[in-house]
Amino acid sequence: MDASLTLNEIRYIYERAPKQIQNQASTDATVRYELIANAIASKRILKRLEEAGSNPDDLYIAFRFEVLAAARKFDERRFQRELEIPDLDSLVQERWRISKSEIAKVPEKRALSHILLLCSETCDESAKKAQLQDIRQRMIEGEAFSDLALEFSQDPGSRQRGGRLSRSIALSDENVDQTFRDTAFSLNSVGEMSDIVKSRFGFHIMRLEAIEPEREYTFEEVKQPLMDEIEKRYREDAYRDYVLSLGPTEALKIDQEAIDSIMGKLPVVEETPEPKE
Repeated sequence: MDASLTLNEIRYIYERAPKQIQNQASTDATVRYELIANAIASKRILKRLEEAGSNPDDLYIAFRFEVLAAARKFDERRFQRELEIPDLDSLVQERWRISKSEIAKVPEKRALSHILLLCSETCDESAKKAQLQDIRQRMIEGEAFSDLALEFSQDPGSRQRGGRLSRSIALSDENVDQTFRDTAFSLNSVGEMSDIVKSRFGFHIMRLEAIEPEREYTFEEVKQPLMDEIEKRYREDAYRDYVLSLGPTEALKIDQEAIDSIMGKLPVVEETPEPKE
């Protein structure tokens, strides 16, 4: 069973090999040989599988459909690379005009610091709250929130930043604990500190660091994301239409009895009689 590689195929294999393999192949003849030999072996495997079509067992059918799936993915990449994208500016403007109220709004966000003492279902809640109350009192008496957060907080991420959260939160952020959000938006002024609050993680003291007021994005801020969204949809629709164009142009001839033996008979749909006038 003969097989060979073209120069372009070797270039393709080499350029997509891991960097470590590339480095080794540039200095080691054995690695270079193995890279080429493995590619030739793969070609021979493919040829052997294709020749097995004379005996189409389940494994061969699985192989053919894996090939079809790979061909579909490759064809879409080829199609998208060659697809000409028209000028979408007018569609972007229209999307902005129609949906500005939902696209442009940026909700109020709040930057926060907190000190967390973890508390599982079996922890001593009274002891945790008493410890946090002592920490809170030390802050009231003048000790720095950041120093106490670094010393006591059990949130490993914010602890190293003196308790500061990595990002501001909005009231609608569903991935943030509800109690935490509600407490954050109950604080009225920058520097205000919360009472002790319990979330699903444990007990917190929170401090409001900054308020980012609600505002609206400008068109220029959202133009590129809108352009990307519309282009993505255009590409998806174009490829779907292309695939549909490759479908049967005439009615399919289906052996219904054979199909029913595999999938089962379709349910009988009873026609609803038209009402008498």
